[in-house]
Amino acid sequence: MTSHLMTPEIKSRKIDVTSIENALVDLLVRGTESDLSTLQLVKGTMKLVDTLEQERVLGQVGSLKPEIEVGGSAANVLRALSILGGSASYSSVVGEDANGKAFADRLKHLSIKSRLVIEKGQTGTCVVVVTEDGERTMNTHLGVCTNYQFRHVPKDDIAASKIFFTTGYAWDTQNQKDAIRHAIAHATESGSLVALDVADSFVVERSGTELRAVLEESVDIAFANSKESAILTGATGAEGARRLGEWVRLAIVKDGPDGSFISYQGDLVHVPAPAVKVTDTTGAGDFYAGGFLFGLCRGLPIEVCGAIATCLGSDTVTHLGVRHSQDIVERVRNIVQKYGYPGSLIGRV
Repeated sequence: MTSHLMTPEIKSRKIDVTSIENALVDLLVRGTESDLSTLQLVKGTMKLVDTLEQERVLGQVGSLKPEIEVGGSAANVLRALSILGGSASYSSVVGEDANGKAFADRLKHLSIKSRLVIEKGQTGTCVVVVTEDGERTMNTHLGVCTNYQFRHVPKDDIAASKIFFTTGYAWDTQNQKDAIRHAIAHATESGSLVALDVADSFVVERSGTELRAVLEESVDIAFANSKESAILTGATGAEGARRLGEWVRLAIVKDGPDGSFISYQGDLVHVPAPAVKVTDTTGAGDFYAGGFLFGLCRGLPIEVCGAIATCLGSDTVTHLGVRHSQDIVERVRNIVQKYGYPGSLIGRV
């Protein structure tokens, strides 16, 4: 199934994806069901906390020796896209602290254009507790992320991009919402495609009415998992994708081991997921979205975009944290060639 979203004019733009969201530093720990109970976390979801609460949680998980990785959902998406050779721009607010510097350095290492705003205060952090079944539960302190304003929106980058991407996680303070709406309006005016990942069932439960309005009015491409789709549309899997596809031009519902369902102009594609040993589901949806958007920016058919996305998503769950196997680029290149497209599309020139 060929997508007509990527017109020749859009495809000629220099930047693949520009994104705005919350810059976070992830602290990954191995935990148990008992740890989740002690931390008062609901398994598989994200919880927003204030500074004092995050300090309490950090104190409790410190003995578990957390692994530290630069994170945030949109940053993970752009990381996946960059690994495959895509070009990206990222905007958020970080603090004048070591975590803020680490975030900026990581963007530079990944060749992602930084549009970070640096302010006094703490960079956002996310404690990610991974239980034995590989499920991730997140305790998030947004820090200075919530200071993002419409004046920070990188309008030139958005206008030069094929796609503007954000997630429901940015739907927090009023000034953040205003900034995202401003960015979406500018993307639409500039002829860029608008993509949104619903992000989390917590987000849908809190802001579902607003998100649905944004999806119906302004979004071209939408990502959701089955839990989010169930809350948002009343259905999961293929039916969830079909219903979500009534609001946007291209809808993707990720359904874990059952693969993903993609709706485009009334047609439905199912992309099965390979059987893998799950270590940690953190960032699986993000890497899926990054792979899918990369394929779309290269003008590849929907089925190929889905196959690339599934390869990245199913690979990262085999690692602790949002990481990938060393041969991931070669594996994606083989997928593209299997569908009859040049392997040179994958990787940096």
